Amino acid sequence: MAERSGKPVPAAARAAPAAPTTWRTPLRLVLRFGPPILGIVVIGSAIVASIGGEISRARFAFGLGLIVLGFASRLVPGR
Repeated sequence: MAERSGKPVPAAARAAPAAPTTWRTPLRLVLRFGPPILGIVVIGSAIVASIGGEISRARFAFGLGLIVLGFASRLVPGR
């Protein structure tokens, strides 16, 4: 409304343009949230299986590896 009245609007009051969406944004989200969630599920199933007596260190390691992979999203550059 201030622009219609002829008064100049300060630069700080103008809305910043939205950042363009690139192919890296979905990649970062998938790498950040996908593997850790799968890792939690894998470790949870390993815990349930270990209660029955079947302890699989490989399954625990795989789940932990998936959780650590979630930190790889920080290696993908931003905008």
